[in-house]
Amino acid sequence: MNAVPAHEDISANMPPSALVTGEAELSKETHDVITNFNGLLGILEGVDKIRTYPPTSRIPNGRVWGPFSMAPEHPLWLARFTVTRDPTAPDHFTYLVEVEPIGAGDGGWIKFIDGTFVSTGGGVRQGMGTFHIQADGVRVANFGVTPDKDGNLFRELTVMYSTAAFPISVGMTLVLSPGGDLTNTLTIVYHYEALEDGRAGMEFVGTDSSSGASLSIQSRWLATGRGRADAVAQNGMGLGGTWSECWNDSFMSTYDDKPWDPQIHTGDPASCPDISTF
Repeated sequence: MNAVPAHEDISANMPPSALVTGEAELSKETHDVITNFNGLLGILEGVDKIRTYPPTSRIPNGRVWGPFSMAPEHPLWLARFTVTRDPTAPDHFTYLVEVEPIGAGDGGWIKFIDGTFVSTGGGVRQGMGTFHIQADGVRVANFGVTPDKDGNLFRELTVMYSTAAFPISVGMTLVLSPGGDLTNTLTIVYHYEALEDGRAGMEFVGTDSSSGASLSIQSRWLATGRGRADAVAQNGMGLGGTWSECWNDSFMSTYDDKPWDPQIHTGDPASCPDISTF
């Protein structure tokens, strides 16, 4: 079971802000992105629960958990979880989460999550891995994949991570269909890294397939919370600009420069932390 990452192993960490109002805009945006990033990893919480039970059955070079009910979230569905070890490379694992409607039989299983992991032997769950969530197959089978509160329909999520040594890194690619329109996709790419001393950084890039417009935010922060972010917006034709903002340990802006708005150029760039080596 150590082949599967625990939620806390690859979650992004940034000191929380106690400010109700007055938080630096790009600090708040970074906190919001981290909340979304960690929320996407919520699927691992279900695997964490499975981890607490012994396997249901054994197969050559592997173990199987389930089938078990997915109630109350999906009362008409079953799931099973399989982990296998490569007999020629004992540190290489693959795993698979499948779902099926109750009564569908052995031929009704639909792949939902698949992943790989290579252990580096440095400790529990230390190594490099990937996992992929594909929603189209289960959506067609009426599993219950519906648009979120903003109307975006989840299509797929790919995660690549390394917990072998610092910096810990996690890369994530999310594909959505805005408004539930399957002919259009919005691709969002996240990258997170963290050092042992608490320094960390995240990059977020969103691109609309229909317009080509994009927004990227690169944030870095110290263990205390003090940080800097640079946001680049493009309209799909290469036109755009870079907005830079820095904040202190209380997440209040100390420097703010929006080149497209001459009225917003406040503070001193010398107040920005030097995290250039990260």
